[in-house]
Amino acid sequence: LSLTRAALATALAVSSFGTMVQGLFPDEAGRIDWYRAQIGVPKSIVPHTQEDGSTSIITITDRNILASLNPDNGEIAWRQLFGHTERINTLKVRGSLALTHSGANGTHVRVWDTQTGALAWGFSQPPSPSYRASSGAVEFLRKSEDVLAVVGNSLVRLAPNPSKPVWELALNGTASYKRLVVQDSVAYIIGDAVPTKKHPKPRLHVVEVSLKTGLVKQQYSVGSEQSLSSDSNVVLESKEYGGYILWRDRKNIVWSIHRLGMQEPMWDVYHAKLVQSELMPEEMLTSTLGELDADPGLIASKPRFTLTYTKAGKVKTVVVEMSRTDDKLELRKVAGFRSDSAVIAGCGGATLPSSGASQTERAVVAVRTSGDISWRVYGSSKTPTHSGQFAYDAETYGPATAASLYYVGGEPRVLIQTSGGLIAALAPGSDAPAWFRDESLAHATDMA
Repeated sequence: LSLTRAALATALAVSSFGTMVQGLFPDEAGRIDWYRAQIGVPKSIVPHTQEDGSTSIITITDRNILASLNPDNGEIAWRQLFGHTERINTLKVRGSLALTHSGANGTHVRVWDTQTGALAWGFSQPPSPSYRASSGAVEFLRKSEDVLAVVGNSLVRLAPNPSKPVWELALNGTASYKRLVVQDSVAYIIGDAVPTKKHPKPRLHVVEVSLKTGLVKQQYSVGSEQSLSSDSNVVLESKEYGGYILWRDRKNIVWSIHRLGMQEPMWDVYHAKLVQSELMPEEMLTSTLGELDADPGLIASKPRFTLTYTKAGKVKTVVVEMSRTDDKLELRKVAGFRSDSAVIAGCGGATLPSSGASQTERAVVAVRTSGDISWRVYGSSKTPTHSGQFAYDAETYGPATAASLYYVGGEPRVLIQTSGGLIAALAPGSDAPAWFRDESLAHATDMA
């Protein structure tokens, strides 16, 4: 079964007749005659398992909307429309709460109830004339309802319903901060260092901050010629082992692994240990790294990332898992996927009814040049637990850009999104999607 624009149009027409009596969202009133609830093309989708075992799918989109989708059928459970100029930068999910960072010079941090979409609390920072651009670093604290956020040129700790921050740290324009890694007593804020005469080349700047006082414990730079937007580095987070930055310097076939809090790299690793096969220097020098987690704070103790390279005209992505035994760092190949063109990977976890314990699995998805999606789900072994295929109109909806994993009744759903606005939940044993959403026409149906 191939999912084409015609098939989608028919399905949408049929479904719209069945929902003509439902109410419009407030932002839609008076703007449209034909109604089909839309959210826009997702920028980030986070499937999340609640404490009671239920699953929610929270997303932020290019239409400046925060929304929750029903995991059983993809229908909109609720949505919140932000202002046209208040871009949603970041989404984080913990328990029954969703955290958003929006705006630029004039920042808004808000916490939402994932069940109802109601605003729990928020904080706004007014514009600053000395603002330095960042991309919305924000994170929940562990074992606390507080959050950390980069607002304007400051890092702040916020408690629920804040009249002012618990503490505020001026960042003094040392970097454009884009990432927060939170541990039990400290946090690391990571950014692209501002070039200077002494250090004109790009590099990463790390600031270690006490969560209790907001005071800087240390700061330093690592990763020469690296930026957080580069595909030659990845930030890894582990609940047990701490935080790490893994990168490859230009014209170097060796990867360096830096443990946050240590000012020098602690380990070197070679491609052969990651992919368990020999590569030529050219293949090693053009390899790239990618993060698997839409929300790294949701993962278990062993973080995973991807290494992608081209060999003999084929693109191969290897999923690598990191763990530690005392001071020994271990990198294990979890899975590999070969394709004629692009390969992407994603992950997710759930508490399965049969086990009663948290089981984390990863979805590995390959997009072939024919437009078909071939996918596999890997657990703790290199043998896939589930697999399937999905044919769709890639010319219309574009290539797959992200994949993630959640469970319905103990059965996995692989959630695919494409650049052209198709969202599809794929289930084992069927070529047809369990459900899909066509957001390619969101701008023309119910939004101004």
